[in-house]
Amino acid sequence: MSTKIKTELAICHDCGAKEGELHQGGCDMEICPFCGNQLITCNCCYKKLGIDVREGTWAYFHGLTGEQSEKWDAMLRKKGLIPYVQIPLICAMCGALWPEMFMTDDWETYVIPPLQDKILCISCYNKMKLLFPKGWRNVK
Repeated sequence: MSTKIKTELAICHDCGAKEGELHQGGCDMEICPFCGNQLITCNCCYKKLGIDVREGTWAYFHGLTGEQSEKWDAMLRKKGLIPYVQIPLICAMCGALWPEMFMTDDWETYVIPPLQDKILCISCYNKMKLLFPKGWRNVK
């Protein structure tokens, strides 16, 4: 069985890095090597540097100092920066690639727990609503 390998490299929509390259600093697509979440929104820098970022603290209002930023950058590089690789979004139920994103206030009402942290296309979400018109917790 032969597998066709995609040779065209994707480009990061935010910083322009090609697949296999490192993101530019501050890119919203960069992954934190410590937690695996979006680097610009995780709190690993504060946790790893032992900085109190509770509401009202200096760091809460100002972020990292220049010296702290340098230490954080060194920690990231020592751990290993994660190069850009395009990872497709896939509906966990039907397998549709790149489903359109949508917002809802009743996700936990209709979507069963094993799927709540997954991506669903709108069609599969609507299927959950049809299966559980009163919510999945109210099935008798």
